[in-house]
Amino acid sequence: MSHDHSSNLSRRTFVCGSSLLAGGLLAGGRSSAAEATVGGPLATRVLGRTKVPITVMTLGTAPCGLCPKIPQTDIARIVSEALDLGITAVDTAPAYVKSEEAVGMALGSRRKDVFLSTKVLADTVAEAEKSLTSSFKLLKTDWVDLVYYHSAGDHDVEKAMQDDGVFSWLLKQKKAGKFRFLGISGHNRPGRFIPLLETGEVDVSLTLVNFVDRYTYAFEEKVLPVARKHDVGIVAMKVFGGARKSTGSYENPQSPSEMDVEHLAMAVRYALSEPGVATANLGVHNVEQLRQNVELVKRFTPLSDDERSQLTKLGQSLAQKWGPHFGPIA
Repeated sequence: MSHDHSSNLSRRTFVCGSSLLAGGLLAGGRSSAAEATVGGPLATRVLGRTKVPITVMTLGTAPCGLCPKIPQTDIARIVSEALDLGITAVDTAPAYVKSEEAVGMALGSRRKDVFLSTKVLADTVAEAEKSLTSSFKLLKTDWVDLVYYHSAGDHDVEKAMQDDGVFSWLLKQKKAGKFRFLGISGHNRPGRFIPLLETGEVDVSLTLVNFVDRYTYAFEEKVLPVARKHDVGIVAMKVFGGARKSTGSYENPQSPSEMDVEHLAMAVRYALSEPGVATANLGVHNVEQLRQNVELVKRFTPLSDDERSQLTKLGQSLAQKWGPHFGPIA
């Protein structure tokens, strides 16, 4: 790993210390959420209508893929380490620059052990076809488990659902056997997710789930109920609020998350306590962050009613500071 990664570890060593004990091991009483054994192996949950059991942590590769200072060999090492730690789900996308090729380098004979997802970010069928063809080539595989219609909030979804639209084309590719499941992803304009979900054709939704942005974008109130109605698998992302805007973006390996360190354990517990959430997609820059996130997820316990009440107050307060940092709300 490059020397730039060491500061990330120093910012997040709380994981094995008192902050973890304070934020990650508090007793809870919400029985609807599956509970992992503290300190034991990663638990699994069924990903909605896919009926596929996956680990409650998915490896997200946006931060390392987007960072110009992190070579592909390091990204491949992160993927390999994730599999060694028991993670069974890996998420990538063409938009994550180096990610797909590095994931392809890492999987090899272990491809069969991974629930692999990638994405298509396109406004035309020609763009979508080019993107998907490239993804298969870079990933060095002839099958992908899940393909997301990427960043749904940034597209004209009504156009995408027309016969010659990108979403309709992706559905045809799924039915033709190019991939197993079709998903939608995004973290702004929650209203645009609803018509896609109501088609009954969406298998998985990768959406913004954290206790702060709940009070800005409200995916938990607007989108997740519709997803649950259709038994859509729910993958929580931006659990830590993404990269802190004041220090740059994922391209900066030293940029901390928007969520302060002392709240990270509770952020994981919040996401995994939301009804219907099967897994938390946690992106990393390095192996150290990966290991720490795995420990956070292993120590998950459901939130109690008192803790939810406390998080409501904290989330509403922080939402005023964060604002609509992922783009438009409507």
